[in-house]
Amino acid sequence: MLEARITAPGGSLYYASEATPYDLETLRQHLRDLCPERARENVTLDLTVEDGPAEPLVADWLVGMLATGVQVRITRLRQREHAA
Repeated sequence: MLEARITAPGGSLYYASEATPYDLETLRQHLRDLCPERARENVTLDLTVEDGPAEPLVADWLVGMLATGVQVRITRLRQREHAA
């Protein structure tokens, strides 16, 4: 599971989803819609991610976001509660 809050000059958006390739691409599209290339340094992505098998996928995605100039702040990494 991931939760994201995008803050940009064009508005803000809260997005929650599973951490699948489809959902990460949807989040990327929302980022593109909210931030033209010339204003990327004014965009912040706050991200909360549960630990688990999707972590490497999210990490690779974040590297791509950083490369575009989006400021990324991981607010916390939640651990899943394991059933006893």
